[in-house]
Amino acid sequence: MSKARCVLWINPEQSQLFAGALRDADIELVGAGSPDPARTGQVAADLSTEPIDDLRVAMSSTQADLLVLASPGSFGDQAQDADLDALKAAHERNLIVTTLEPIPAIVSGIAGTSFAHALSTGALDELAHMVPMTRSTPMIDELCTVLETFAPVRSCSITIAAPPAMGTLGARLFDAMDLVRSLIGIPNIIDAGYASPAAGRGMHPLPGQSLRDLHGEFTLNLRFSDGRCATVLLSDQVARSTISINMLSGEGHLIADNQGFKWYNPSGEVIDSFAVPETEDLSVDPSTRALIAQLIEHTTGVGPKRPPIDYPAVLSMSHASLLSTRTGQGESPRAVEQLLLSL
Repeated sequence: MSKARCVLWINPEQSQLFAGALRDADIELVGAGSPDPARTGQVAADLSTEPIDDLRVAMSSTQADLLVLASPGSFGDQAQDADLDALKAAHERNLIVTTLEPIPAIVSGIAGTSFAHALSTGALDELAHMVPMTRSTPMIDELCTVLETFAPVRSCSITIAAPPAMGTLGARLFDAMDLVRSLIGIPNIIDAGYASPAAGRGMHPLPGQSLRDLHGEFTLNLRFSDGRCATVLLSDQVARSTISINMLSGEGHLIADNQGFKWYNPSGEVIDSFAVPETEDLSVDPSTRALIAQLIEHTTGVGPKRPPIDYPAVLSMSHASLLSTRTGQGESPRAVEQLLLSL
């Protein structure tokens, strides 16, 4: 079987990561470009491949099987019909588009665009695949089977952090909200705080309306209408990826991390557990392992069948978090969905 062919749209700082990921996934690189036109030549030279100058042209005509939007730039930031048309053109040509960043990144202005229909019907999940997603890892696959008995989760604490090359803080927020929605549900209120990398040294900038170009940390306090609660810590400022999950229910205490999980009953006995297979190279960054595995799944079509991303819910949760950092108070994802998405 011939190798899948890939086009990368990245910043030079991501070149080493993706060169290694494509090599380990046995995917052939046939072209690369950058959202900054002045850096396209550097990206192509670094990766010893053909330069790609126009992203939309690449989606409509480049002979490839996979396109990775590692750094989309302005593409898909706002709900522009032209960007969705480009994604549809790629889909019609069986060009698989994966992205490290959420599309769209701004929810205001979606009403009246073709993005509104794509969100409401779930079509967007087929047009642009988010990678790497924590929910699409073997550990979470196993965890979800256990939750059928362990749930309902009463309280939960989640930490997700990854290096900057693996995507922005906005990507970590979207990933975490997708995980929270699948494990616990949609919160009634999100109370969020944001710390930039320069926090403590003068001015303290706050996020705008876009999930793009965010760096630093988020802390989230989630309250659910039935009295349950959760906390989330996110960062894109670490050298090595990490995930940590603590969940409590009437059935005990469940602890999960990059290497697996253990479920303890209220008496402290281990009820169930899962460990990452010994065939996995644990010296490789966990997010990189997840990226490689998910690129292979997308290009081969072989992998577990998972529920699609609930884009209206996850985007609303993400943007309620952004709004909360600006207002200084808890915000409702349901209100954000109603007011901004207008689906």
